[in-house]
Amino acid sequence: MGFVLQDIDPEVDFPALAQCILEAYEDPPQRFIYIFFPPMSGSGAVSREAALEETAARLKLWHTSDPSSHWQKVVDVEDGRIVGGAAWNIYQTNPFTEPHDMDVTWYPADSTRTYVEKALESHGTPRYKVAQRPHMYLFNVFTHPDYRRRGIGQQVMDWGMKRADELGLELFLDATPPGKPLYEANGFLFVEENVTSVTTDDPDEKWNEMNDKIGSFTFWLMWRPAGGKYEAGKTAKPWEA
Repeated sequence: MGFVLQDIDPEVDFPALAQCILEAYEDPPQRFIYIFFPPMSGSGAVSREAALEETAARLKLWHTSDPSSHWQKVVDVEDGRIVGGAAWNIYQTNPFTEPHDMDVTWYPADSTRTYVEKALESHGTPRYKVAQRPHMYLFNVFTHPDYRRRGIGQQVMDWGMKRADELGLELFLDATPPGKPLYEANGFLFVEENVTSVTTDDPDEKWNEMNDKIGSFTFWLMWRPAGGKYEAGKTAKPWEA
């Protein structure tokens, strides 16, 4: 059995990608995923399917409206199943020249939306501070739980590092606790720990429900220099210049 890394077909693949992402982040549970996958309005298969359908349509819209977006899928050659994938952003210019806040339309216009907006702002702040120039960003990489430890994540990383080197770009990513060892093994360096814990002076019931569902979460911003070679004391960290 083998696996092949391919660019996605945006007209077809997002439903299977959304399902794979959700199942990947449910095992083990990583509650920050509910920032992007709203809690289902009910229980059972129908509610879950509706949530997946909405998310797939939204991911497709984000991809097709963003020239920097590059999605990939990892396919099991035996049965054609999507078993992993990645979403990259390839920024040929500084993406923060004209900052754009994400419109959190997938949550209702109440305190749940405010909660997610604040969480996204906190999550993005470290990269905003250090990546004010062209670069590649790994927005998401995921492997279905049934297919872990079979080289799928490394297959994705090999492509990304090769592409960054071809373009002469630095690479940034936000590592989760399960993903951090993979990135360290590929020469990514720690930049900053980012603990997101959203607060408000006047939480209402919906805010508290969101906080119970998501709570605080930690990412580590990591960096790989252009060309991939880092020598302590010699290789410049551009944000420190």
